[in-house]
Amino acid sequence: MTYKVADGSDVALVSLTDLDPQPMSEGIKPTRRTHTASGAVYDDGEYVELEWNVMESVTQYQAVLTAFGLLTALTNAVTVYVRDDTWTFVRKNGVAVRPEMGKESRWSNFFARNITILIRDLEDAS
Repeated sequence: MTYKVADGSDVALVSLTDLDPQPMSEGIKPTRRTHTASGAVYDDGEYVELEWNVMESVTQYQAVLTAFGLLTALTNAVTVYVRDDTWTFVRKNGVAVRPEMGKESRWSNFFARNITILIRDLEDAS
């Protein structure tokens, strides 16, 4: 299985594009987990972070931004194929956020390094 993305919501799995290079990810996480008195657990505000240690060129970095629709925008609606909290690949709609230079992306020693693309507001794709 591979991480995939497409510009727009509810894009069919067969139409998603494989990310190249492939990122690392800890999977889908909640911004808040609520434990109720009855013992039920609820996760709110799901998101996923896709991470790359290094990219070989500016062109490669810009190609990844383009795949998420982030080359000319700070945020964009996307459909992604990512691992959930059980590490099963799932198709989700979300909002991709362009990495902030110096925080989620750095230029160091001639390469783009430590790049993180956040996809927030995850929901099941239909």
